[in-house]
Amino acid sequence: MAYNQLTNLDYSEIKNALRDYLRANSDFSDYDFEGSTLGMLLDVLAYNTYYTAFNANMVVNEAFLDSATVRDNVVALAKQLGYVPRSAVAASAAIDLRLNLSSGTNLPETVFLKRGNAFLSNVNDALYQFVVLDDVQAQVLPDGTAYFPALKVYEGSFVTNRYPVTSNNQFTVVLNNAGIDTSSIRINVYESSNSSSYEKFQQSDNILNVGPASPSYFVNEVEDENYKITFGDGVFGKKLTSGQVVEISYIITSGDETNGTSNFTFAGVVTDVSSNSNFAYSVNTLTVLTKAFGGSTIETIDSIKVNAPAMYGTQNRAVTATDYTAIIRRAYPAAADVITYGGEEADPPEYGKVKIAVKPRNLTYLSSYTKNLITSEIKKYSVASVIPELVDASVIFIELTSRIFYDQTVTNQTADAIRGKVIENLSKYIQSSDTEKFGGKFRYSKFISTIDSSDRSIRSNLSNVTMRKDFYPSLNNNAYYELCFNNPFDDDIDTQTLTSTGFVVQQYPNYVVYLEDRGEKIVLYRLDSQTGDKIVLNDSQGLINYAKGEVRVFNLNIIKGTFADNKIEVRLKPQYNDILAKREVFLDVDIDKSSFTLIQE
Repeated sequence: MAYNQLTNLDYSEIKNALRDYLRANSDFSDYDFEGSTLGMLLDVLAYNTYYTAFNANMVVNEAFLDSATVRDNVVALAKQLGYVPRSAVAASAAIDLRLNLSSGTNLPETVFLKRGNAFLSNVNDALYQFVVLDDVQAQVLPDGTAYFPALKVYEGSFVTNRYPVTSNNQFTVVLNNAGIDTSSIRINVYESSNSSSYEKFQQSDNILNVGPASPSYFVNEVEDENYKITFGDGVFGKKLTSGQVVEISYIITSGDETNGTSNFTFAGVVTDVSSNSNFAYSVNTLTVLTKAFGGSTIETIDSIKVNAPAMYGTQNRAVTATDYTAIIRRAYPAAADVITYGGEEADPPEYGKVKIAVKPRNLTYLSSYTKNLITSEIKKYSVASVIPELVDASVIFIELTSRIFYDQTVTNQTADAIRGKVIENLSKYIQSSDTEKFGGKFRYSKFISTIDSSDRSIRSNLSNVTMRKDFYPSLNNNAYYELCFNNPFDDDIDTQTLTSTGFVVQQYPNYVVYLEDRGEKIVLYRLDSQTGDKIVLNDSQGLINYAKGEVRVFNLNIIKGTFADNKIEVRLKPQYNDILAKREVFLDVDIDKSSFTLIQE
């Protein structure tokens, strides 16, 4: 009888199939395999078949992008689609630096901050370096100061290595360091080890504009998250010759660990044109223009599996909305989420445009610098007939006010401990759900049940939902403000739907004033310092549209807010407890500003 049990993968099933095969032979029809020598041979055969089947299954899985689990294999498969996985990205900041040079008559006319010069930043009691990638020069002014405006600094350790070219074959170098930011790679090629002049080579991500004389190189990820640099072969890119020396510098970064930091100390060296540093200096002013942002760890396997086919589908052009999404995720890896939609879906419609909203990770809005960076990257791929427009994400913060009833007789935990479990359970649900994203949905019943299931002592909860938007006013300007929530408001006339935090306006500089709704109008009021009563200052400061979820405030000249950053918070009660995100709206459940009160039954 032929053995044809090819579908058995379990060890015991394989062994039984082999035994049944032997018993089909008349010589073994009544043979007792248990405890016999032949039984041991069956064990060996079954194990061998089992291991072979397992290895074959794993090998086949690693041959396909969707099922591969080993990073090196996923990277190799993505490469077949023309996709290079994103490296770690160093957080960057912008700094204005003004130095006082030592007084004297021998000061140079120009001073330099050489590449690799460092600023130090303390983040969570750990010290990080932020370095300059390229040489920066400044004129020495008559008063002995040197001003370096808008310095771009990047987090990481600056590394420089030199590699001699020893043959006329196509030259390659493997950078054996983890955590390299490939965008920080700088390559200079010297004609010999004694040469002082060099030629700069530029990184290319395709061969479209690379000719035989182009000083270009290509970067690919190889084993163990290292990177291989490949120079030209004389057809695509300039070919290196024996005797030349390649100098490669780059940053090894910590990724996203320093995002948001704004404390910097200059710890570098100032030199003159001859690289002399024999003069003293002190820091006059150091102003942080932009906090550190954009840091990211190396692209994950799951992200590669999603982005590689998406980038392949774009074919290096941006036509559809998904093309823009794939390109932006590659250009700005610190994006928490991206949404693109046609201008015809906007309110009012804007035909011929594609709207793009980006929500950065750990931040509310993109900086102007980042917007310009993304816009410049998009223009490389846009077609002439479509105008891309980057819009701010409209972030709606959701706050919960919960009264949680629990039975003390079934638990030995304190109220604070139970509250901690509620917050932890809600945080886990938020991470696993589709709430905090563009197009997200806050499902009231899901959150209520998550609170109830946090601990067996919880019997029920009564929770209210509040929507909040934060805005930063244009100080000392008479301005118009419009806040769109895209969710209808509660129009209960017996209670206020809209409330705001305090701020100071030019018309009433001695008072902290507030906003609230009365009917369909928004009033400006202050509190009486003696009685706490509300004193209306302007009964028609703006309008509120309950059905559309819009707030409009007119002619408001704000001097300052009550927060250190002058932020103003506006809270509204939604008509429905379920809150939806449409178009550029991004939902963010603010656990820190939510309230959870434990009440013992």
